Amino acid sequence: MQLNRLCIILPADLEEIKPFEDPKIPQPMQDGVRKDRHRGCGSQILHFLGDSLRRLQDSKWIGCFLHDKPSKQQPQPGLFYDLEGIQLSEKVGGANPRIFSYAELYIGSKGFCEDEVLGSGGYGKVYRAVLPSDGTVVAVKCLAERGEQFEKTFAAELVAVAHLRHRNLVRLRGWCVHEEQLLLVYDYMPNRSLDRVLFRRPENLKSAPLSWERRRKIVGGLAAALHYLHENLETQIIHRDVKTSNVMLDSHYNARLGDFGLARWLEHELEYQIRTPSMKNHQFHLTESTKIGGTIGYLPPESFQKRSVATAKSDVFSFGIVVLEVVSGRRAVDLAYPDDQIVLLDWIRGLSGEGKLLQAGDNRLPDGSFGLSDVERLIHLGLLCTLHNPQLRPNMKWVVEALSGNILGKLPPLPSFQSHPRYIAISSASNTSISKNNTTTTTTVPSSDMTISFTSSAYVTAMEETIYETAEFENINKLSSSKSNNRSHRQNALFMVETPREISYKEIISATNNFSDSQRVAEVDFGTAYYGILEDGHQVLVKRLGMTQCPAIRVRFSTELLNLGRLRHRNLIQLRGWCTELGEMLVVYDYSASRHMSHLLFHHDNRIGHSILLWRHRYNIIKSLASAVLYLHEEWDEQVIHRNITNSSIILDPDMNPRLGNFALAEFLARNDHAHKADAKENNSVRGIFGYMSPEYIEHGEATPMADVYSYGVVVLEVVSGQMAVDFRRPEVLLVRRVHEFEAHKRPLEDLADIRLNGEYDHEELIRVVKLGIACTRSNAELRPTMRQIVRILDGNDQWFMERGQNTESREEWRQKNACSLSMIRRVQALGIQ
Repeated sequence: MQLNRLCIILPADLEEIKPFEDPKIPQPMQDGVRKDRHRGCGSQILHFLGDSLRRLQDSKWIGCFLHDKPSKQQPQPGLFYDLEGIQLSEKVGGANPRIFSYAELYIGSKGFCEDEVLGSGGYGKVYRAVLPSDGTVVAVKCLAERGEQFEKTFAAELVAVAHLRHRNLVRLRGWCVHEEQLLLVYDYMPNRSLDRVLFRRPENLKSAPLSWERRRKIVGGLAAALHYLHENLETQIIHRDVKTSNVMLDSHYNARLGDFGLARWLEHELEYQIRTPSMKNHQFHLTESTKIGGTIGYLPPESFQKRSVATAKSDVFSFGIVVLEVVSGRRAVDLAYPDDQIVLLDWIRGLSGEGKLLQAGDNRLPDGSFGLSDVERLIHLGLLCTLHNPQLRPNMKWVVEALSGNILGKLPPLPSFQSHPRYIAISSASNTSISKNNTTTTTTVPSSDMTISFTSSAYVTAMEETIYETAEFENINKLSSSKSNNRSHRQNALFMVETPREISYKEIISATNNFSDSQRVAEVDFGTAYYGILEDGHQVLVKRLGMTQCPAIRVRFSTELLNLGRLRHRNLIQLRGWCTELGEMLVVYDYSASRHMSHLLFHHDNRIGHSILLWRHRYNIIKSLASAVLYLHEEWDEQVIHRNITNSSIILDPDMNPRLGNFALAEFLARNDHAHKADAKENNSVRGIFGYMSPEYIEHGEATPMADVYSYGVVVLEVVSGQMAVDFRRPEVLLVRRVHEFEAHKRPLEDLADIRLNGEYDHEELIRVVKLGIACTRSNAELRPTMRQIVRILDGNDQWFMERGQNTESREEWRQKNACSLSMIRRVQALGIQ
């Protein structure tokens, strides 16, 4: 007989039953209340049974019948536990949004007490709440309106931010649908919103104004967030409500953009042709395209025109207004000023025409705390972003470069604003009405574009401005199509967010045809990748790891799942789920790719019809991969060192866009956690693929961004030359050394191009990329460019090579720095391994 459980049911009233009290554990006492342990019959029986069972257990007499809960020391054989004894399902997806119960939000906000209100607006109120489960402080956004249209807006914000991962975006923790109430749960921002600390308010009149350095930092963070939304996601997101009250500030005064209630999705259109956006009323649109969405003072002039369509340049305009507010310390529209100064943009444009831009600076800033040229440059940038013609405004990528100091020299000149129509023409107080909260206005808005002597070619990037086209957004389409009168059914159908999930072994077997050879895509690190289609129709790549009992492989498996589920970029592979049934370790990715990049680069096949990677695809791969690595190094919440950037880590979709995967070796470093970084230095170990690891990493084992730059450089040289990083069939095994010898002999760089290209490449791009690969693989890490500099170089700015890229190293220096690699090659060759 096995005793699994012992259950005793007592005929007692609920209030008579008290929890079992172990005398070894001190119980909290309430002031003024005397505890009576034996009040009531039920309590006496419970006390007696508790004492008896405890003595029985202590006697060890029933030890053979006990079945302990799974612990870190005794995991259940059917479940996957990592080396710390924690179930995988408890870790993976822990940072993904979840459904909150109304009770925990009600308790955490003290019954949505007015004392916990952080802010309010047309959408409703935001409350501070402390989650009773773990004490985490969150912000709960309670949406006030009702109706189908508002539910679409709620669903839009939910889907828009659910999967976004950027250090300058407010992170969504989850949501709640309770009866007629819709609630969104976000990270709590201790310093509230930018408008609260920037503008003169009764509560901050005596406090010091926001310092200039913090203002610059906030502007840079906001620009980075918009660049991420516009260009670094599979689907472009236009925010449409960028303003100071939607820019939140964390404990370090980092800008975090929030409030995506008006956001709109546009599918990236990669072809170089102008397309007219469709005006059909797609269901995923949050408002009809003819309606104005946003806030007066931040809305671009074109939004007032009939049947206007929001574009990325709409956000650029709003961003420019925020920049002018940050520099001046004044609101976009402020009735406290004289008539000619009420509208901030028109006032500063007037100062520009008079050559008095510095008069727009915030006079509360102490003298000497900022540079005059710095202030003037930021105002100049704000005016460029708010030009009347949207085609003449820069894109956010160019703005980020300008704020990073990568735009050398003077900014493009400003036009004469005398020929510009006024942003808001205020005729007189009798026929003009502007509310204090900047939400309504009755004004004269210009409707025609003015022709001015200024061209968008001043904003130089390698690729022209991307054209975007509207497209059906599948998830929103599904969400908004549910119109059942049954409220509970609608709550279940609406507001669902897909996150990585545990997938059954049966479903994976069916998807991969029992891991058939015909479904096999490639051999990957410590396993094999298979193509399949899940029951829901998603195309996936299933990575099946071997050696499932090896502790090191188990660590790689759990680490990859945990890390990949937390990242989101258009050039990073996306995690769909995992499976650990029957002792298997299976990682399931989204997969619309035709093959691994290594197949096209190295599997030479001269048969007719065999595809060769064209030069334009190669350049796009190099450029897109740089964008992904920059995101890992600088744009996510933590700094991510990939440590495994190789050709086998890259898959290509049907359009030959790359996606970087294999995050099993990635190291996540908190940006302000110096203790973590010091501990990582002491406990470093070399993990990676030979031929891609930098000399300093092999020697010291310290994961740094420059180690990733080296690996990236090796991949660049592979893509250009069509040769593998390590090839023991060649006299010179390492590709990096072959290129180094090539450079030392001053041979033409064109000779490094893959012979299969047959000379069909852009000569300027080829020279740029070869120089970049050489610079990234310098043995001295200090001579390598950063990922941000690499992205700028690939945009066509070759000035870095003239300033720092001419540094070379002698053969002797190279041999000394790479002594470990050369020794390893000699040992392998001695074994006769090819």
